[in-house]
Amino acid sequence: MKGRTSMKKKRLWPGIALTLMLSMLASACSNNGNNGSGASSSAPASTAPASSTAASTAGASADAIDTSEPVTLKMVLLGPKPADTDEVYGEVNKILKEKINATIELRFLDWNEHAQKYPLMFAANEDFDMAFTSSWSFYQPTARKGGFLELTEDMLKKYAPTSWEKEDPLGWKQARVDGKLYMVPYDYFESGYAMAIIRGDLREKYNLPEVKSQVDFANFLETIAQNEKGIIPFGGPSVNLNGTAMPVMVADLQRLFVHGSVPLVYDMQSEHPTLANYLEDPKYVEKLNILYDMAQKGAWPKDAIVSKTDWLAAFKEGKTAAHTGNLLTLAGTMDAINLAHPEWKPEVVDLTPDAKRYRSPLNGGGIGIHATSKHPERALMALDLLRYDKELFDLTTYGIKGKHWEPVGDDKYKSLPGSTGYPPDGACPWGWRTSGLYRQLEGAAGDLLTSTYADWKANKIVDTALATFVLDDTNIKNELAALGNVQKTYLLPIYHGLVKPADGIPIAQEKLKQAGIDKVQAEMQKQIDAFIASNP
Repeated sequence: MKGRTSMKKKRLWPGIALTLMLSMLASACSNNGNNGSGASSSAPASTAPASSTAASTAGASADAIDTSEPVTLKMVLLGPKPADTDEVYGEVNKILKEKINATIELRFLDWNEHAQKYPLMFAANEDFDMAFTSSWSFYQPTARKGGFLELTEDMLKKYAPTSWEKEDPLGWKQARVDGKLYMVPYDYFESGYAMAIIRGDLREKYNLPEVKSQVDFANFLETIAQNEKGIIPFGGPSVNLNGTAMPVMVADLQRLFVHGSVPLVYDMQSEHPTLANYLEDPKYVEKLNILYDMAQKGAWPKDAIVSKTDWLAAFKEGKTAAHTGNLLTLAGTMDAINLAHPEWKPEVVDLTPDAKRYRSPLNGGGIGIHATSKHPERALMALDLLRYDKELFDLTTYGIKGKHWEPVGDDKYKSLPGSTGYPPDGACPWGWRTSGLYRQLEGAAGDLLTSTYADWKANKIVDTALATFVLDDTNIKNELAALGNVQKTYLLPIYHGLVKPADGIPIAQEKLKQAGIDKVQAEMQKQIDAFIASNP
């Protein structure tokens, strides 16, 4: 293909330190697991039907570009691979083959291997063409180390013209690293805000009040621990840290993290954010004491800190009584359970209903092209189609029509029992979420999304001053790695209730100091101050 040589970077990704940085999962694809599903709490900015023009324009570039050579594009996505993925992408590939003479070969990185294997696949220069990336999934460090191909305006206009035309300009701004683009970000409103889902039938069984607060949630879990011996109450705090142990317990503190490897937070509503160590904040310590008390009462398994269980799947299978995550994931879970086990009466609950939410930057999800991709042009063309061809968008997001889902008009959908093989939004299509094409669930789950998002947008959304801030870790790379290890070694046990906060925090603070937290805080604050000064 003409022009390919000029588009490729000729340098490989340099070696990285063996100590890996922890990913900052705000909200989770999830998922994290969230991080089981990994998706962040999201709602379409508009539910207007996508125009046929958008779909046709997305493939228009194929008419003027030589696509005579058939290519296979290797794409890396996150999370567990749904059972029917191969069947779905068989249909996807029929369309891509016809439009741009390309097919997609998928690889999934499960959540328990994401933090380790994602950076290593770039360091080892593995053979793939594109990958999901995000501000919480190594985007900035990977871009700075040459892992992603720089995407110029000319390239995007030629090979992804519809994305270039229709992407929110703020998305291009937020996706820049040192002034350059390395991803095509999604174009989608989201708020990285964690909530909870519980078994309503069990709540009613023990005559418990509706869960409307953190205290109610803790009481529910403790009641299950005492009385339901065959069910695990909850999977426990995240082992990925994400800056917090369990986001639903600290959302009301209105603090955000700059980086997942350090316990440094700032006021999300401040116009000039100042970093502080949350381990020195009595309000955070109080939350850690609550987690310790919950652990002592059996709210999660004692081995949760080392468990590889997919807790979202466990909840859907009736093995646990509660799960936490973003609203979109939990609404989808509620819908799936209402289909399979309506007698469980799933309830999605907001444990901090008065808290403000922040609007997540659009670099919270996107696709980056591998710097050594053999087919970067075709990869961009395929991505343009995934984003704006309605048939492809529906396939990759919801699965096969009539088996996994059925449309309700142009902008809604209904899940079918077969969706267990390909859950809606469950196969990591988060890198090409597009507001105009994203459908809304019909029924109780869809109503929940509509009413909750309407309330958030009207009353609770905050645009943080650091929405487009990108940390340059050049001068603190080693310290961040060391601090990440301190968190895993000394903070995870506190989060999981294995160590009493009063005993563990002083030791953790000492270790953080030895690892260089003062230097890191000073460098981060310096960069934040400079960013605020240049972005009034």
